[in-house]
Amino acid sequence: MIFHPKRLIETEGSLVFCGQINALAHPCLNKNIIRDFWEEFAFESSTLNISECESFVFSFGNAKALEPRDCDYTINIESGGVCICAENEKNLIRGFMTFIDRFRAIDYDENIAIEVNCCQISDSALIENRMVHFCIFPETELWELQRFVRFCGALKYTHIVLEFWGMLKYDCLKELAWSHAFTKEQISPIIREANDLGVEIIPMFNQWGHASAGRVMHGKHVVLDQNPKLQTYFRDDGWCWDIRKPKVKELLRQIRNELIELCGEGKYFHIGCDEAFNFEFTTENMDMICEYINEISDEMLKKGRRAIVWGDMFLYNHPHYNPKNKYSCHAPSPEAEEYMLSHLSRGLVIGDWQYTAKEAPVETVSVFKKAGFDCLLCPWDRGRAERKAALATVYEESIMGFMHTTWHTLASTTGIPTVAFMAIGGFEKAAPAGKIHMEAAALLRKVMPIHGDYAKSGWSRIQIHPVTLD
Repeated sequence: MIFHPKRLIETEGSLVFCGQINALAHPCLNKNIIRDFWEEFAFESSTLNISECESFVFSFGNAKALEPRDCDYTINIESGGVCICAENEKNLIRGFMTFIDRFRAIDYDENIAIEVNCCQISDSALIENRMVHFCIFPETELWELQRFVRFCGALKYTHIVLEFWGMLKYDCLKELAWSHAFTKEQISPIIREANDLGVEIIPMFNQWGHASAGRVMHGKHVVLDQNPKLQTYFRDDGWCWDIRKPKVKELLRQIRNELIELCGEGKYFHIGCDEAFNFEFTTENMDMICEYINEISDEMLKKGRRAIVWGDMFLYNHPHYNPKNKYSCHAPSPEAEEYMLSHLSRGLVIGDWQYTAKEAPVETVSVFKKAGFDCLLCPWDRGRAERKAALATVYEESIMGFMHTTWHTLASTTGIPTVAFMAIGGFEKAAPAGKIHMEAAALLRKVMPIHGDYAKSGWSRIQIHPVTLD
């Protein structure tokens, strides 16, 4: 099992079933992806048929309902059935995920059945906003995106940030996408599936640095490698948008609108703005960038959204910080840090990405917090100490949540397991045990079967990498 509920009372006996289950449930669970999950978590031994009701419940058999009080959802598993209760759709979906996570296969009349130990569960997330960031690279295949979305839905993440690195075809400028990029028609079903799993998609597009839609160490530029005549949309080296120009602001506005239309309703839009290399921190320039970011923030607020912005360009690396924590800070002085933070809108949410902080607290969080900003701490899969430090800081500082980043390392030995590790950390303060690799692999097999395709199994296309011998 991935999750261990906050309150669990074990009772006698077990629930055993196979074949078709006829359940009563709220319409939010009467979805194809929910039925698919049921069948795959049941190891293809059971199917689910749902009759709809108005209440936020899922039940079959004769188990009594436990009203959710001071919790997100309750689950009552008796030998004669199960009843899940919640106060809203998303919590009901997460209660359902907790229930199917407890399925165990047993031998049954020369076949298999599902057994679930009888118990009463009252559960709540300890961290309200549990976000994860996914990059759609030119090397990313559509099935990888779909599997990741399903994986995060099963892990009860609240939000997935999708960043298309030249991999979405826009109406406003064709050169924003490589020739093999995905169409909106290809992406829309995956977004709907995320929503059916209770996950909000946060669209992301860098509005300042990273304008190449490529990793800086490889030198690719999605726009200029296709059409050099568009150079005037960028600074000289192509890395940053030339945001002083009205035509650039208008293009970025059109991009934002297209992404919002594609991703549907939501509370956030991620505007990036990190690693704007070669930015000169003059008063004039700082005024310009703060005014620009505030304009986007105001635009998003009018749309009922908040802009999320990376925090590194506003931070100074103070000498009194814990020397064991290496922070990503690009402001050249304490004065520049104070100036920028004092001129930015408090409607913004700061995404504080600190990948190499090994000890809690991650001190940069308190800088944003003291300045009056809502803040998300944004770790990566750099190591167990870093992950634990990030989660501990979220708890200690009582900030709005975390956004786990994945970048290009999902296929590494730690990428997918760390996504599971962070999800568990949103519900449990105790760090998961070392078996998280096995639990993550088992979950992947359930959320999207690969039907014997070796390259799609697990989280790496190969197991043996080239070795150079002396």
